[in-house]
Amino acid sequence: MATRLLKFLALWTTLISTVQCCPEFCSCLDKFARLFADCAYKDLLLVPVGLPYNVTTLSLSANKIKLLKTKSFINVTQVTSLWLAHNEIVTIETDTFAPLIQLRNLDVSYNKIVNFPWGDLHNLTALQLLKMNNNEMINLPKDAFSTLVELKSLRINNNKFTTIVQGTFSALSSMSHLQIFNNPFSCSCSLEWLRDWITTTKISVPEPNSILCEAPKHLNGSLVTNMPKLVCKAPIVTITYQPNIENNELYEDV
Repeated sequence: MATRLLKFLALWTTLISTVQCCPEFCSCLDKFARLFADCAYKDLLLVPVGLPYNVTTLSLSANKIKLLKTKSFINVTQVTSLWLAHNEIVTIETDTFAPLIQLRNLDVSYNKIVNFPWGDLHNLTALQLLKMNNNEMINLPKDAFSTLVELKSLRINNNKFTTIVQGTFSALSSMSHLQIFNNPFSCSCSLEWLRDWITTTKISVPEPNSILCEAPKHLNGSLVTNMPKLVCKAPIVTITYQPNIENNELYEDV
């Protein structure tokens, strides 16, 4: 009986150590009932496998990661803080972040991201901090942040957004800080709302002197908040019907 008990304890110890193991290039620290995995500054090319299932803070900053695969974080769904800044990320596959429903802090700043899987954000309803600045993003869907009612700070500055659709920030009822400076905005009729919104919102919008128009040419370098009122009219569409008689048979009156 004693032998069986010892074997059971040995097996249990092995299983626990396997679950709690830390990848070779990372250091894991259990602190205040939370598990921190520090994998920063390790020249990693991919997200390491074998991370503890119960890790809550995961730092992968300052590596050389270029690709985030769909299953990169599938086994660490208790993560509340994920730091991925200062990598070389170009591609993030759809559903990479979707399983991380407890995520509160996400930092993908200072990468080379062009196309972000915006739909993943719809699952991250607990998100409070989202740093996407200093990337190469071009398109920002109107519903990108539609479920992020807990989000307090959003940083999308230093990207390549030329416009922001009215209503993009409407669902962000907890927002207190928004960075949108250093984007090449096209100051057309579709951006007039932003000009007025910046000057009236209670949300902190820092560096307003760096929120500039790049186009049209005559407004290049002008503050978005100084954009003149434009004459914005819906285009008039005229439809002209011209019957095609080329292949029709014509009959003379009898």
